[in-house]
Amino acid sequence: MPRPPAQILHRSLARSIVAHLRSIAAEPGAILSETKLARELGTSRVPVRGALELLLEQGIIEWRKGEGRRERRLVLRQLVEARLEEPPEDVEPLYWRIAADRLNGALPDLVGEADLSRRYGVTRGVVHRALVQILSEGWIDRAPAGGWRFLSLIDGPASYDESYRFRRAVESAALLDPSFNLPPRIAARLRREQQGLLDRAAAGSASDPREVFELNSGFHLTLMQASNNRFFADAALRITRLRRLVGYVIALDRGRLVSQSEEHLAILDRIEAGDRVGAAEFLVRHLDAGRASKAKLLESTRLTVDALAPKISPPDRAA
Repeated sequence: MPRPPAQILHRSLARSIVAHLRSIAAEPGAILSETKLARELGTSRVPVRGALELLLEQGIIEWRKGEGRRERRLVLRQLVEARLEEPPEDVEPLYWRIAADRLNGALPDLVGEADLSRRYGVTRGVVHRALVQILSEGWIDRAPAGGWRFLSLIDGPASYDESYRFRRAVESAALLDPSFNLPPRIAARLRREQQGLLDRAAAGSASDPREVFELNSGFHLTLMQASNNRFFADAALRITRLRRLVGYVIALDRGRLVSQSEEHLAILDRIEAGDRVGAAEFLVRHLDAGRASKAKLLESTRLTVDALAPKISPPDRAA
């Protein structure tokens, strides 16, 4: 089974973070910021969070209690090369089983590693690694007493349609913000990513739904962050997290794979030409175009979730 793109990205970013910290001569004790690292590396916070989880495991960074404060700070512990082994292949099937069961309402909000280990017939170590990956993607969090709590997400056609109406309003407004600025290097990265998706979709090549979601949602997130307005940026981060799991389902909208990337590239063309008004108008049409077909997909969530990972056996349904 090929390595999932999310894990490949996290490992690549972990190495990039270490190289970046070395280039700026960061010293032990330096406070690190997820948002700042994402901006300096030209990516979004979600993959950076996954990379930081890997560096925490390596002992390169650590959490420390802030002086005179209750919250914790992420700080550099030691600047050494990250030793990033290949992820074990048995984590990937469990990841999709958990995703499918969560979307289908088969898992409660609060879960424990021992319960999941019994349910899926795997070791607690495999369960822990799968949950850490989910944690890095933002749809679960640690709960008291060693448990894990799934976070509230967009979970059906009605809430997804509501999110579309919200995005229609704020994403176009972000493009028109007076402080909007999309650096050329970031625009070039977005163009490479979208062209890669377009080429594969046009050739009929299969894509991991997680990769499709990350690149397409990352496109919209990056434009919102380019507004340089923290309220737009915060809204974009929240909506991206909320729609992550259903995003894997709507990534199966094969009829939209080619047109989505073509429309993303057309939006970039207008931005780079200095026509932000035209880009905002096209962005609204782009969102409207995918709205109806994606809502239909969500009405048959169980069937489409099973198609997410066709090589994986159906989830166990133990009580």
